[in-house]
Amino acid sequence: MGGPGYALEDLGRPAEFLLPEEKLGMPVNGKTVLAGLENFLAENFGAYTTYAAKSYGVWRNHERIVFHDRCRRFEVSFVGKDRIPLLLAKLAEIAWVIGEECIYFKAGQYATLIFPKVSAS
Repeated sequence: MGGPGYALEDLGRPAEFLLPEEKLGMPVNGKTVLAGLENFLAENFGAYTTYAAKSYGVWRNHERIVFHDRCRRFEVSFVGKDRIPLLLAKLAEIAWVIGEECIYFKAGQYATLIFPKVSAS
């Protein structure tokens, strides 16, 4: 695919998610949450983009309490839908580890909240 003087490579669908900036430095298994996430994204998606610009997440929980967080935005791209569950599981794990009720996630035209499940073991 391409044209005169250029070539294009389809990267597939973009997915983006927001994580609270202040919790990315939390230690988990000898690394920070950020370092573990960066390794996961590079290993499983080949590349990612993160935006450290000032962005704020504002939301209301089930008890109608309003929260504000300075967030970092991450974006990955992938062909097909096969790797979406892998990414969702990782983000749910991160939410649980950092004590977040949920994480905002958007893929293509769909936006959702990822809630971690705590196993009843």
